[in-house]
Amino acid sequence: MSKGSRPHTRADAVFETLRDRIVHLDYPPGTMLAEKDLCEEFRISRTPLREAIRKLEGMRLITVAPRFGTYVSAVDIQDVRASFEVKSRLEQLAGELAARNISEEQLGRLEELLNEMTALHKAPEHRQMISIDSRFHAIIYEAAQNQILTEILGNLHSICARLWTTSLTERIPIKDVVRQLRDIHKALKNHEVEKTGKLMEQHVRYFIDSIKSQLL
Repeated sequence: MSKGSRPHTRADAVFETLRDRIVHLDYPPGTMLAEKDLCEEFRISRTPLREAIRKLEGMRLITVAPRFGTYVSAVDIQDVRASFEVKSRLEQLAGELAARNISEEQLGRLEELLNEMTALHKAPEHRQMISIDSRFHAIIYEAAQNQILTEILGNLHSICARLWTTSLTERIPIKDVVRQLRDIHKALKNHEVEKTGKLMEQHVRYFIDSIKSQLL
């Protein structure tokens, strides 16, 4: 646990598992989430489960309909585009903060992910690619050392990654993502504050442009 962050609770762990299942389409849009079944699966009471459900509802990943149940929400392109717009500005800030604070250990972890990503480039597997991209961003958020920013960007990244999984999988060339993240890593390694921020924003803008040109 990083300095200043709150303890990781059981509700957090359940939230992260359900979020990832939704993002990666293990739970496609329309899937009903039965409270009783989930409590049994995770061996938890209704209280932490409902806390996780509230967080997912706040992210618009699920819809809670009283007396009807809880369902995985459809992907709303307009909502996702709006999320990307906010994310692009906050990613710039995260990049600038990370360039000031990033450690050699964190740079090493980013390098490992880049190597993993390069191997995928030879035999594309988009689910793994999305997972690596998410972990890459998570390390940058960690390096930024701002817990509020980390939580906001983590939620936005999940919303945006869901669209990548659902609609953009075959439209986003892996080689483009690899090149962008390598440039970001280099700027971080050199502690280039302004350049890292711009590269982070451009990385998100790339996805926004893909949405505009191909889906809207």
